[in-house]
Amino acid sequence: MRAALRPPTPLALNPIVWPAALALLALCAACAHVPVFQAPLAPLEADASLKLGSGATFLASRGWRAGLEPDAAVLRDPEGELQVAVVEVQGGDADDALERAWARVSPDFDRPPQSRLRPPPRDGWEEILQVDYGARPEERRALVAVARRAGTRWFVVLMDGPQAALDRRGAQALTVLTSLRAPGVEEESFAGRAARPLEGERLMAFEAFLVEAMRQAEVPGLSVALVDGRGVRWVRGLGVRRLGEPAPVTPETRFLIGSTTKALTTLLMAAAVDAGAFGWDTPAVQVLPGFALGDADTTARVRVRDTVCACTGLPRQDLEFLFEWRDSTPESRLEGLAGMRPTTGLGETFQYSNTLVAAGGYLAAHALLPGLPLGEAYDRAMAERVFGPLGMASTTFDFDAVAGLEHAAPHAPDLALRLHPQALEQERGVGSVRPAGAAWSTAGDLGRYASLELGRGALPDGARVVSAAALLARREPQVRITERLSYGLGLFVEDDHGVRLVHHGGNNLGFTSDLFLLPEHGLGLVLLTNAGGANAFRAAVRRRFLELVFDGRELALASLAERLRATREESRKARAGLRQTFGPDEARPLEGRYRAAGLGALTLRLEGQALWADAGEWRSRLAERPRRQGPRLLVLTDPPLAGLELLAEAREGGARLRLPYLQHEYVFERE
Repeated sequence: MRAALRPPTPLALNPIVWPAALALLALCAACAHVPVFQAPLAPLEADASLKLGSGATFLASRGWRAGLEPDAAVLRDPEGELQVAVVEVQGGDADDALERAWARVSPDFDRPPQSRLRPPPRDGWEEILQVDYGARPEERRALVAVARRAGTRWFVVLMDGPQAALDRRGAQALTVLTSLRAPGVEEESFAGRAARPLEGERLMAFEAFLVEAMRQAEVPGLSVALVDGRGVRWVRGLGVRRLGEPAPVTPETRFLIGSTTKALTTLLMAAAVDAGAFGWDTPAVQVLPGFALGDADTTARVRVRDTVCACTGLPRQDLEFLFEWRDSTPESRLEGLAGMRPTTGLGETFQYSNTLVAAGGYLAAHALLPGLPLGEAYDRAMAERVFGPLGMASTTFDFDAVAGLEHAAPHAPDLALRLHPQALEQERGVGSVRPAGAAWSTAGDLGRYASLELGRGALPDGARVVSAAALLARREPQVRITERLSYGLGLFVEDDHGVRLVHHGGNNLGFTSDLFLLPEHGLGLVLLTNAGGANAFRAAVRRRFLELVFDGRELALASLAERLRATREESRKARAGLRQTFGPDEARPLEGRYRAAGLGALTLRLEGQALWADAGEWRSRLAERPRRQGPRLLVLTDPPLAGLELLAEAREGGARLRLPYLQHEYVFERE
């Protein structure tokens, strides 16, 4: 589960992530001689490895159109909206390389950068620069540039297109970037190395890293567990449960684990397969009567496995359970699926849908306990088939029970990225889609689940909970995300520098989690934090773990520092010039009660000199970015949804509010 306010990834894939928008440098006069790309584009009938004149190669996806010249390639998605270019540039520095690359494929490009990320050199590249450019909200445009140098030659990847197209085809675009291989560039590899257990000095070094990384990333509290074939070997709590209070995190502290819940949900589905309730390839409509998507053909073709494969083409649609959620039920969420239409074909590319995963969990629960309401059936099935057999006594979906037990408070960032403690109430919106991200657990409990995964369905004491066949079916790749990363059934499967990882992270409004396994080495790690949006921290911890286990290059801390620097600089620029006080005349055209289909009511009102947005479940102050023309641009400044932007259009009888988000646009009309 994730509540990102920019085009999200379900987890941090690497330091290069597709962002909400980006743009590049103004073209210089010296670049005027650069020839413009002219090769015709032809459709690819199958996934293909394309090669430039230097011998550099990269992967392109079936259905895209591609054109090649000796030093450049241009690809466009099947809809003809998103362009990805790969350009080789000889000599100069990174900025010069970017200028010449843009001049090669988009000679009219003239945007200044909004943020710049320079991760430490890695995997044979001697220099790396990622540039992110903020497009205007009404453009809903994404612009990305990544330049990497080997010797005197730069290899530049440019992405340009509508934000919705990048959300829809982001995995395929990212595949071009991550699969790029240049002659003479040798990646770091852990393949063939023996895994060294984290104990003694290595364990001390890991704990010291956690403390320092928490300090840099300003993570309030952390619970972590190391797991091997014998079970949970080490559990540690660090930091505090709530900022401003002394109570420490302990191994018994419960955290909301977000999308890490998905792995537990598909374990329940595996147990149901073992019980004969259905097979992975059983049609979903056969198990759950009334199951329907917004496309009849796709509905008929969706199998049980497809509900949890992120491969049906159904786009992410999370704002519905972050706005008006108090009266939502599992049944109403599933009814809402009938209004969601796929935007890519079944099995065509990776698209992440929390609501569809929830449908898979409820489907399994209904098959096992058909006489109960969906939510009650799911909670009971998870307790009986997963939590009970694994001894996960501290894991639950019951928010009321957690409130009376030892738990970490959620912490969500404001517009300046400062974390603020939040009430548990702010996280309850996920309850109606709980198979996708609403489990509360401890590091020790999740360590017991990790032990089951390492035991291929059996616990360290030999007790079998699920068959190896049903459990391992969840790790079979269902859809490619990048060349080395795929999605299985509620699990990511990845080749990370020659080591196979099985993992799933999670994000709620005020929590970030991770759980990853090295099955061939019998190792795993659980990471739970009470900081929303702490993906840079999570990625750094995973990297440090691999560095220590496989004697890798020490890049984790430097990578974290650079990502934090770039993020904070981007935030500073985004806040520059915002007006946060309003007079009555400025606020009057905006004040009133609005309503949008799917999101419910939103009230704007002036209190003193602050303009507030109140959705009922949450409220936030608004800031305005002054503009010379176009609709007024309002930005939420407070948690839990800081950064969300509203476009206020003047209309007869009052304003109308537009909320562009990923592949959707929500319209709030004044009541």
